[in-house]
Order: sequence, then C-alpha cells, then structure tokens
Amino acid sequence: MEQDTTSGRAPGAVRWLARAEVAVVGGILIISLLITLYAIVARNLGHSTGDWALKLPELMLVWMTFLGMGALVTEHGHVAADMFLMRFSLRWQRIALTCSALITTAVLAIILAGAVSIVRTQIEIGATDEELFEIPTAIVLAGLPLGLAITILHLLADIYTIWRPSSARPS
Repeated sequence: MEQDTTSGRAPGAVRWLARAEVAVVGGILIISLLITLYAIVARNLGHSTGDWALKLPELMLVWMTFLGMGALVTEHGHVAADMFLMRFSLRWQRIALTCSALITTAVLAIILAGAVSIVRTQIEIGATDEELFEIPTAIVLAGLPLGLAITILHLLADIYTIWRPSSARPS
C-alpha cells in the first residue's frame, strides 16, 4: 500500500498568506482580550462601558473565525479523515481529497454569494451599528465574505498542491 504523500507543502505565497492571516487573527484576539479586560475592570470600578464593550469582542470572534479558516486549510489544521484515507492508494487519496475540497469550495461559494448580497444590501440602505459608534454595518459584516473568499483561495491552492508533480515524490 502506498504512503500518503498528498500532504505536500502549499506554494510559498499561500503559506505566507496563511501566516499573515494567523498574525491578523492573533492581533484581533489580543485586542479583544484587552477590550474584555477593560470592560471587566471598568464595571468593577462602577463605570459603565456601554454596549460596545460587549458587542465588539463578539464581533471580533466572528472576524477571527472567518479570517482564520483559510490558514487552517493550508496548514491542514482542520478535521480530516487522514487515518481512513491512508488505507487508499495514492491516486484514490488524491481523488478523495480533491472531491472534499471541491465540495467544500462549492458550499463556501454559495455562502459567499449570500454574504456578498447581505453586505451589498447594507451598503445600499446605509445601515449603521448604533452600539458600535455608528460604524457602517457593511464594515461590521465584511469579515464574513472576506474570510470565505480567502478560504476558497486556500482550497484551490490545496487542490493544486494535491496534484502537482512534486507532491508525488515518496516521503
């Protein structure tokens, strides 16, 4: 039985993008933590922080989730059925991984179309978030389509990595 050699390294630009995404997500996490700590201390001192101190870390969690998805694809940090796939020949491993990536890409593309539609509607009506200092709602929601689009790019790069000749070399 052949060994799994389909986990080749992604192209350098894609790996760089994944590292940049992780850095941005890390920065958002630190800012979210600081806002949460500020809100806790302020409330314990009897000061009101307003609704923004609760809503902003929640919103940042959404941004971290969607901006981090693509990096997980490239770094293979997502849940995968590796033990099951290792029982297949190299060719069938590649086919299974490609089908998985294509199905995931199709689902994310459908969700992306809906997310773009929502953001476009928010732009058209000029909606703002009262709890977050009248920030346009389109900006608040932009993390969803941005993260989905980046994840789709990572999935396409993953398909390329699965089938490129250099990934066929024995381990």
